[in-house]
Amino acid sequence: MLEEMVHVAREMQKAGLRIPIMVGGATTSELHVALKIAPEYDGPVIWVKDASLNAGICARFLNEAECPKFEAELKERYEKLRQNYHEEQAKIASLSEARKNKLELF
Repeated sequence: MLEEMVHVAREMQKAGLRIPIMVGGATTSELHVALKIAPEYDGPVIWVKDASLNAGICARFLNEAECPKFEAELKERYEKLRQNYHEEQAKIASLSEARKNKLELF
């Protein structure tokens, strides 16, 4: 399911579309959207925590004055999420490093 979302974003990009992609549900997260889906599509991509929020989000996209600001906020938020994720991953030792540094008890 997650890979299919990425595939759809790529296909929409190939087709030259710029319509918003709204992603939600139990199978995904905001981090997944930031890391995997948003980089594949130049149009706006947003993770929606709850379906009850969809109408308000659509209203922001339809508001000509607010839409560009909203899109910029999304891009900035997802870029920060990606940076934070990569910084945290850099702190994690690889399996081989962890084995080299294992605690010798006996």
